[in-house]
Amino acid sequence: MISIPWMSFLILVALAIGVAWWWLSRVDVSPPPVAMMPTRIAFPGGIRLDNPDTSIALLQKPDEIVIPFEHAILVIEWPLTNPARIAITAPIVQGFTRRELVKAICEEYSNVYEAEEGTAHTKPIPPAERAEGEKRNRTDGVYGIWGHDLSELRLTAVRWTRLPQGIVEIELHVEGEQRPAS
Repeated sequence: MISIPWMSFLILVALAIGVAWWWLSRVDVSPPPVAMMPTRIAFPGGIRLDNPDTSIALLQKPDEIVIPFEHAILVIEWPLTNPARIAITAPIVQGFTRRELVKAICEEYSNVYEAEEGTAHTKPIPPAERAEGEKRNRTDGVYGIWGHDLSELRLTAVRWTRLPQGIVEIELHVEGEQRPAS
């Protein structure tokens, strides 16, 4: 037979378990799960890739963490014949803020255009020398850029995915603007 001190001890333990269960069911003890499916980040109005400072100043919630991973692969496909896959690292371990993501994308696009100019035998025709409505000529550098100069590109959205191997891949939605008539 169970003595009274043991019975009160068991009731106290059961009561403690009940209180702990009640508290844990109502209090968030872990951060919300991060979606591992493709996640889209829109930039209404677009981000000018040749002028990141002005575009960053217009961002809504620039310090919001939009990609909660420190390392990622940036995939630049357009307007390139040979896509670029560039490893980028967030300046903070919590991941990429909207501001830092835009800054990294603009810097990498600029680096791609510089690398193209440095490796191309066929140089781009300067915009002032092109006929009205004529687009950037295809160059034969490492990336084979065609159709648009950097000043004509606008980033309208980003899509990131965490692949099963744990790699975060960032794909860009970039649109080209028509060059204003001279």
